Amino acid sequence: MENFQNLPQYQKKELEQNLANMQVKDSLTMYLNLVERCFEPCVNNFRSKQLDKWETKCLDNCADRYIKAANRSGIRFQEHQAMEMKRAQDMAKMGGAPGV
Repeated sequence: MENFQNLPQYQKKELEQNLANMQVKDSLTMYLNLVERCFEPCVNNFRSKQLDKWETKCLDNCADRYIKAANRSGIRFQEHQAMEMKRAQDMAKMGGAPGV
């Protein structure tokens, strides 16, 4: 974040806009994956405009599991990134290059 503060104002705005665009894209991708993952196994009756009770329950459970798994994956990824960053900082303090 120190490097962000040193950027010229126009680059900060550009970076913020890119980050916002990435967040929107990621949200849409997650939503589309959720629909693809849950719709086919849960909805198979098209005789009515409304979902029946079983379909609604199936979709609710599937969506809940999908979101929990995505959140867990995100948390684990952040933890891994933090560990890698700390390891790289420790190696830099000791004057060595980060190893694999």
